[in-house]
Amino acid sequence: MAAQGPSTPPDSLLRALQAASSDTARAKTALHLSAALAATDTAQALRYARQALALSQASGFGYGQAHSWLQLSALAIIRNDNVRAARYGTQAQAAAAPLYRQRPAPRLARLLAAIANNRGSVADRQGQYAAAVRSYLQAATYLAPLPEAGRTLLTVYANLGNSLLIANQPAQAARYWRLATALAPRTGPVPELLPVYLQLARLHLQQAHSDSAGQVLRAARPLLPGSQLYADQYYGTLGQYYRSVGQPTAAWQAFGQAVAYARRKGAAGYEAKLLFEQGQLAAQVGDLPAARASLERSLTITEQLGDSRQLVDNLEGLARLAEQAGQWPEALRYYRRSHELRDTLASTAVRAQVAQLETRYRTRQQAEQLRTLRQAQAAEQLVLRQQRRLNAVYLVLLLVLVAAGGLAAALLRHRQRQAARQREQEKALLTAQAVLQGQEEERRRLARDLHDGLGGMLSTVKHYLASARSRAAQPEEATALFTQSIEHLDSSIGELRRVARNLMPEALLAFGLAQALQDLCASVQQAGNLRVQLHTHGLETRLPQTLEVELYRLVQELLNNVLKHAQAQEVLVQLMRHDTELHLVVEDDGRGFDPAVASTGVGLRSVQARAHYLGGTLEVQSAPGQGTSFSLELRLPA
Repeated sequence: MAAQGPSTPPDSLLRALQAASSDTARAKTALHLSAALAATDTAQALRYARQALALSQASGFGYGQAHSWLQLSALAIIRNDNVRAARYGTQAQAAAAPLYRQRPAPRLARLLAAIANNRGSVADRQGQYAAAVRSYLQAATYLAPLPEAGRTLLTVYANLGNSLLIANQPAQAARYWRLATALAPRTGPVPELLPVYLQLARLHLQQAHSDSAGQVLRAARPLLPGSQLYADQYYGTLGQYYRSVGQPTAAWQAFGQAVAYARRKGAAGYEAKLLFEQGQLAAQVGDLPAARASLERSLTITEQLGDSRQLVDNLEGLARLAEQAGQWPEALRYYRRSHELRDTLASTAVRAQVAQLETRYRTRQQAEQLRTLRQAQAAEQLVLRQQRRLNAVYLVLLLVLVAAGGLAAALLRHRQRQAARQREQEKALLTAQAVLQGQEEERRRLARDLHDGLGGMLSTVKHYLASARSRAAQPEEATALFTQSIEHLDSSIGELRRVARNLMPEALLAFGLAQALQDLCASVQQAGNLRVQLHTHGLETRLPQTLEVELYRLVQELLNNVLKHAQAQEVLVQLMRHDTELHLVVEDDGRGFDPAVASTGVGLRSVQARAHYLGGTLEVQSAPGQGTSFSLELRLPA
């Protein structure tokens, strides 16, 4: 639904668009125009975003293409078009990710964070709350290392709190909201805090704490001029507050303002919900014509959007209004439509209400002809129907009890089998852990023995031979023999030390995982024609030694696989720690492979086994000719 009442674009930006000397400059200006109009006129904002995309594609401006797809995704979210929003978000990710791999600049990190934040919003709207949380955490990972990302990270934490609240985790939601408020500057208003305040106010209203909701809304009011994008949500929440404290006139005015802002912004789905709230309020105070007008407008918008849940609410609201007005045929029609939408999931209460309304309508017609006789017959038929229903209910209850007994026995057997399998799995896991720990301990012992024992002996032999050569003059053949012996001993000592470092790197034990990975990447880069980039964050505090060793082995194995098979020119290694979340990514630009075909390979199985041992989730993305990405996510102990 297009926004109404188009807004005038800023004159300065229009002049800059006309005066721009290149397609790149015009694309940047068109994106600024789209962002300036997003809160007031989504139709014009959409036009400028598409213009920016076309100019960026024509000039090969990669950053402009990614930013244009991001802006189109944001506008689709405002217009409640989740399908397009998800598709545009995928296009933005595909355009921005290669740029970041080539040069991980802060500007590209902020762009990828905005893309992940938008994809989280789309997942929220589609009810995929676990995916939404993952996207928001990915956005936070991009933003956390940046020195001036406080306001943007505030928005991500606010959205993360919203997802956790919908997923029935209010304590976690409140924690991230507190983190968001802590990031806000202490000087001047912070418009980004407005959605956080609105969520807190709605939480208080759900818990029937009207006073607390009023305090939060009063604190949010000064932020409204700087954040018109949320004006419809502010006035909608204000209307719910006034309705909860018994001020219907003020609630009606607030809902009206919210509807106007939502219509101007093009948020058709939210406009339909606000009109439904208005209709409910008017019905509550007895203004049936106003209630009917609001609900019918909401019904028209909802039918265009195809929102079945809101459509059922509107139909039932109109049915109740028609029933109050004595318009039985119309009420019956609305109830039947809502019943068809609910299909087999329709509740028993709604079906009984439809049947009761139909009985009233028939009785009302028949009473005009043979009132007394028909009423007696209807009463007798009603008694018979009730008896038959009771008999049917008793039979159904008996069948349910029998089925429940069988289901309980099957469930008990299933739980016993599950418990036995879980014990076996735990036993196997403990065994594997013991084996791996024993292997690492054996490697440490072998490294010490090789370095301290055999290495010392070979060094002593070298010293003796060197001393013998430096004494009295030797024949030329003996001197050559001594020289070759010393050279062989030098090679043996070097090889011995290389083997010892591979078994257990000294940098890992002494300085930690970050330094050990830096040494490993440097050695891999020297060994082959391969550029290796390493980015770490949050590793100032040492991880448990066992975990550091396993992560080092995993990166070492992945890099070895790249050298052997990928034919890559560049590989990116990222290890990020955020609170108790750890994220490892190894990406290359090599020839790629089909994960379904290569799933039986020894190398891939070994990597998956290490990830499983660490208790993490490994994701492999690859295709022939498109490079390979390994992503490991795991949660650290608190």
